[in-house]
Amino acid sequence: MTKALTPPEITFKALLRLAGPIFIANIAIIGSGTIDTIMAGQLGKEHLAAVALGIASTISVLMGLVGILQGLSPIAGHHFGARQFERIGAELNQSFWLVVLLALIGVPILLATDFWIELGDAKGEVAEMAAQYMFWTALALPGSMAARTFIAVNAAVSKPRITMWVSLAMLALKAPLNAIFMYGWLGFPAMGGAGAGVSFFALTYLSLIAYVLIWQFDPYYRRMHPSSWKLPDWKLLKEQLHVGIPIGLSTFFEVSSFTLMAIFVSRLGPAIISAHQIVANLTSMCYMFPLSIGIASSVLISQCLGAKWPALGERVLKRAFALSTTIALLASLILFFGRSPIIWLYTSEAAVHDLAVKLILFGCCYHVFDALQTVSSFSLRGYRVTTVPMIIYGVMLWGVGLGLGYQMAFHGEWAGGPYNVYGFWGMTSIGLFLTGTSLAVMAAWVSKTISKDDSHTPAEIAAALKHER
Repeated sequence: MTKALTPPEITFKALLRLAGPIFIANIAIIGSGTIDTIMAGQLGKEHLAAVALGIASTISVLMGLVGILQGLSPIAGHHFGARQFERIGAELNQSFWLVVLLALIGVPILLATDFWIELGDAKGEVAEMAAQYMFWTALALPGSMAARTFIAVNAAVSKPRITMWVSLAMLALKAPLNAIFMYGWLGFPAMGGAGAGVSFFALTYLSLIAYVLIWQFDPYYRRMHPSSWKLPDWKLLKEQLHVGIPIGLSTFFEVSSFTLMAIFVSRLGPAIISAHQIVANLTSMCYMFPLSIGIASSVLISQCLGAKWPALGERVLKRAFALSTTIALLASLILFFGRSPIIWLYTSEAAVHDLAVKLILFGCCYHVFDALQTVSSFSLRGYRVTTVPMIIYGVMLWGVGLGLGYQMAFHGEWAGGPYNVYGFWGMTSIGLFLTGTSLAVMAAWVSKTISKDDSHTPAEIAAALKHER
């Protein structure tokens, strides 16, 4: 048969070309948290503990809501592959209505600072700084979600460099703005760790303005502009929610299994939460590699499906698996052999350093499986398979990782406990191993099953692979 639409390029080079800018953008985003962690850590463990609690609470709320909005990405990628460009703008239009609705839910939850402080059992100066941090990040929540809709579209239409450059610009401003509000530069009051929340607020809305201007005036996006901005369209919203709600819950289970762990660990004292936060930040940075490859694979798979080349989507998944596991192994080795000098960059306190050196070993053990679950879950999103992964995340990461982790940390006498912070990290490692293996098997099965429905002949598929640029 004669193909009506050409498939996207799916070579390793194409996968890296898409994943590279996504990785840099993600590193820039996580780099903001790294700067907060380092600058607060230099002020003392109380400031670092407050920032850790503030970041954990903010991410717990933000990422679950942002996950719902991520339903836009595979839908927009499908339209892009099908060359239905104006429908991308129509979907973006509807996503803004979702942002309004989700903001009405998320902002009050994050403003309930007493709940988060009590959950973390924070006291005194730590509680006061954490509350101030969360006040400012709650105000930033609507802007952050709106910006994420543009980020989702940028990836879906193969323009992740836009997100990369905006994120790098915001990262360049992070340390100076932190210094202004944390240290009291330029006559501003010195807010300590809480000042990091103010800079988050300012940079969030600066990035949103940048994305709006680029969408409006960049010629590349002009063909995607809708004919007019419309009121909520239930048909389009229903599809976004159908894909997005399971993604949001999956994201919530995944992210909150770490952020709630941080909140519970904060009950063990400033030194322990400081060590935990350092290790969590390091493993989060390593996670950016497979996350970027996962997003790229989701985009290419959805574009292949939109162009009606599902057999090439299966090839994308196999290449994403190979690339992500190789990089994850290298990252684990670097963390293992360089753990002590790397951790000294975060803290000057020996007790915090020594504990972090031990905790990072858990990250070295589970990182490959974390990479597998990330690539698998994002690839499944490209296929719009989101409900079963959500269940797996809930059972493995919340049930095994967080639930049993809590028992092993604070109780677990039946198993020789309590094991303190090691209980959390040990059970999280087991949870990620189970999640990674189960999702990888599922993604491979879904991909193979759908590829069988490809209407192209084996010769046409072979020719498409042979003539990849």
